[in-house]
Amino acid sequence: MIKGFIKKLSALTAAVCMISISAGCSSTNSNSDGKTSAKEAEKSKALVFTENVTDTADGYDYELWKDNGDTTFTVEPGGGNFSCAWSNINNALFRRGKKYDCTQTYDEMGNISIDYGVDYQPDGNSYMCVYGWTREPLIEYYIVESWGTWRPPGAPMALGTVKVDGAVYDIYKTTRVEQPSIDDIQTFDQYWSVRQEKPKPNGTKIEGTISVSKHFDAWKKCGLELGKMYEVALNIEGYQSQGKATIYKNELRVEGTYAEADDIEVDVDNDAIAKMNSVDNSTPEEVGYFEIGFEKGVENWITRGGPLVTVDKENAFAGKQCLAVSGRTDNWNGAAIMLSSDTYKPGEAYSFKAKVMQNSGEEVTMKMTMQYNMDGEKYDEVALAPAKSGEWITLENPAYVIPEGAEKLQLYIESPDSLTDFYVDEVSGGAKQD
Repeated sequence: MIKGFIKKLSALTAAVCMISISAGCSSTNSNSDGKTSAKEAEKSKALVFTENVTDTADGYDYELWKDNGDTTFTVEPGGGNFSCAWSNINNALFRRGKKYDCTQTYDEMGNISIDYGVDYQPDGNSYMCVYGWTREPLIEYYIVESWGTWRPPGAPMALGTVKVDGAVYDIYKTTRVEQPSIDDIQTFDQYWSVRQEKPKPNGTKIEGTISVSKHFDAWKKCGLELGKMYEVALNIEGYQSQGKATIYKNELRVEGTYAEADDIEVDVDNDAIAKMNSVDNSTPEEVGYFEIGFEKGVENWITRGGPLVTVDKENAFAGKQCLAVSGRTDNWNGAAIMLSSDTYKPGEAYSFKAKVMQNSGEEVTMKMTMQYNMDGEKYDEVALAPAKSGEWITLENPAYVIPEGAEKLQLYIESPDSLTDFYVDEVSGGAKQD
């Protein structure tokens, strides 16, 4: 079970008393009535949530979003502070900052920065970051200050670096295909700045400043253009993990007239940008029965987790081309194809088959997996086989049954015990084989 960070009633009472003393009043003051005192007391209470919520308090917007699992989100009175805890989750975000009306770009707003102080105790995959969205274009962005066991975002290459606020951050772009967004299910880009090294903590506490606008300036130099501002927030995110955090300082400032930063150092990798721009990030079609040899291109196959998914003309099993998956930074990274719910029905059996080859120099495991939605993302093994280096193998299941209740099906190929690049060819999905 998770443990929240709810303050004891005695601490809240003491806080209320201190506010009354500093204001030069008390509960018996002749200038206040019972109703006013009750309202002031209510404002000084922490707000505790365990399910999704979006609201405003003390000049700061706040939001808890999760797809499932156990969460506690405590919004503290008097500013931007909050605490959170999570366990048994797939994905959860706890954040507090400001939401805007999407009428201004960041450079029309002023100079944006956040001073933070966080007691951060993740157990597994988690980010402590500045987070937000823009529209026109729809962009989800992260400025990652610290993380748990896995350094995001899993992209195969950085587009550049920026030195700002005394630290060096790598700059990345990733794409989310048909995933939840502020505008329902969409395909959209994510922009990232990720510190190369975590800030040095004092125990579990970290403090500092994140000059948000300066990161945006650096992204622009790498060709990453933001839209009109929807949100800037200090965020704690957990993914298939558990943990807790207390944000005891969260001061969001939008000050003065914007001026492009002249005190940052940006190193742009033009070769990486050219390679990233060569990848087709358009929304793929959901497919019915298919037989794909990649002679016409990637044919609706997409990246899973950020590696490059491209056509290769040197290693085909048959024909002139195959699919290449390169730049994997975690075992679950791979290539995926979206399956049509009009063809593939829960509870029914289908045949899936693919030729796969890797050149790591050693034997690794190759795996075909079905990802689907049912109270969050779920994963089911379709086929598994050892693969010797340099040899094509077959991943096959002639009668795989789609789980009951499954939605948003994606078939993907990965290597669960290796980060090797690999190749895919002659892949198919069809009726059950007898």
